[in-house]
Amino acid sequence: MPLTGRVVWITGASSGIGAEVALELARRGARVVVTARRAEALEELAGRSANITAAAGDITDHDGIAAVVEGIIASHGGIDLALLNAGTYRPVLPEDFSAELFRPHIEVNIMGTVNCIEAVLPHMRARHAGRIAVVASVTGFASLPMASAYGATKAFLISMCDSLRADLAGEGSGVQVTVVAPGFVKTDLTEQNDFEMPFVIEAPEAARIIADGLEAGDPEIAFPRRMTIAMKVIGRWLPGPLRRRYVAGVARRRHRARQKVAKG
Repeated sequence: MPLTGRVVWITGASSGIGAEVALELARRGARVVVTARRAEALEELAGRSANITAAAGDITDHDGIAAVVEGIIASHGGIDLALLNAGTYRPVLPEDFSAELFRPHIEVNIMGTVNCIEAVLPHMRARHAGRIAVVASVTGFASLPMASAYGATKAFLISMCDSLRADLAGEGSGVQVTVVAPGFVKTDLTEQNDFEMPFVIEAPEAARIIADGLEAGDPEIAFPRRMTIAMKVIGRWLPGPLRRRYVAGVARRRHRARQKVAKG
């Protein structure tokens, strides 16, 4: 999918991966519209490129995000690519396990993404063209400690996209679906992690990988490669007893590391 002149809508674009992808796609000639709740941060981002326009909005606001999409279509003539990147993450430990921690993950990661797809999909189906790219995570391929809320929502997104992709192909809609599954990327969200993050990469590098995959029209953009392979081996191919033993071992190591830090 050549990006020059294409209209790209990116959610969760006020910082991190979303902001870096916006800048990368703008450099490649796309006409990028960025959405997030922080209007000031969006305006600052838009000031860095003539190809970026700000359209503030909250993806958990069903009617509000529909209005944002309608405004983009009216002003830009359509949306060729929707990169649904907005999400939230909080670690969940046994002593903190609560509906209060799960609720924002479901409202933002799942229902916020669903709101965006509902808003943009009829437009793309009517045009018989377009791509919806949903940012999930490699944690959607396999369960990890401290991610019972986050990982579950990302697994949901992967499953939803696989099903939606099949349905759209079955009806010959011309609309494509891509799953973006990053590993650990240095962002504001991952700064709260108090454990070693394997294969961690910088946000600009992640943006280049995502942009390359979108240009190629890949149905799945998962990276870094070693992290992706490891998570798929653990989640999809490792026998249940071995998988549970491995993940429990990771949890024990993290628990010991936290105890060591707490003791000083």
